[in-house]
Amino acid sequence: MEEVPRGNAGRVIGESFLYKGDDRIWKSRSQSLTSTLRDLGWNLAAPLHIEPCPLGLSNSNYKIFCGDHGPLLLRMFGPTIGDSNPDEKHIQDCGFGAQVIQRLDWGRLEMWLPGRPMQREDCDNSKVLAALANELRRLHTVTGRNHNDLNFTNVLVCDSDESPTIHLLDFEYAGPLDPPFDVANFFCEWMYDCGSPRWFEPIPALFPSDTQARSFIAQYLGILDCDDGEVSSFLKDVWARIPDVHRFWIDWAMTNFSDQDEYVQYAERRQILMD
Repeated sequence: MEEVPRGNAGRVIGESFLYKGDDRIWKSRSQSLTSTLRDLGWNLAAPLHIEPCPLGLSNSNYKIFCGDHGPLLLRMFGPTIGDSNPDEKHIQDCGFGAQVIQRLDWGRLEMWLPGRPMQREDCDNSKVLAALANELRRLHTVTGRNHNDLNFTNVLVCDSDESPTIHLLDFEYAGPLDPPFDVANFFCEWMYDCGSPRWFEPIPALFPSDTQARSFIAQYLGILDCDDGEVSSFLKDVWARIPDVHRFWIDWAMTNFSDQDEYVQYAERRQILMD
């Protein structure tokens, strides 16, 4: 990361993350960020650190801290949703995700939550899956809303010897309640490696087996018997939503990123999964 002198504001380490190719954008974002931090009582005489975080796909997320201040999460909006979804604000008002400290025109500052992004190998960890199923059920019950983007980068895991704690993040695509859609979306995400250079390429063999799917749904419903009729009925609804999930993300990719080859391939490969 580069180190850029900024006069009375001290040094900003990693500030180039705030812009891409347009000096006016850089100046605007840099000034609004430092002004906001001062208003929050930060002493910017020490270096301000900006470090990328492996969270989210549509947004860019950074850990920021300065001396004894922070850390906070700086979320820079991508080209798709931004900060205009009332369902997202409703979920945040219900106490889910990180508390919003300050909203900016191009992003926002959030409370820093401890933990790590969920990994594909966590799908083999019954405790992590149980904690996630319970938290997803709590989200649906308390807020009456869907997450609609339940991928690994939007699930924060706080490991514990007894039982992990789960925080759900990034509610930009939140919408009306449809629990089978959220579960279907999560099952589809098992096929993707968000950290891979070929993140857009699904591996169908990694889709959950019937046993794995029933186990997660039973945890979500709070039922001990994975062969219970209620589990079977919910699973049938999940299978019915999978084409809807694929269409949702195909439309998302082609509407917002049709000029980027990786997203076009992402859409084309999801289409193949539907055929």
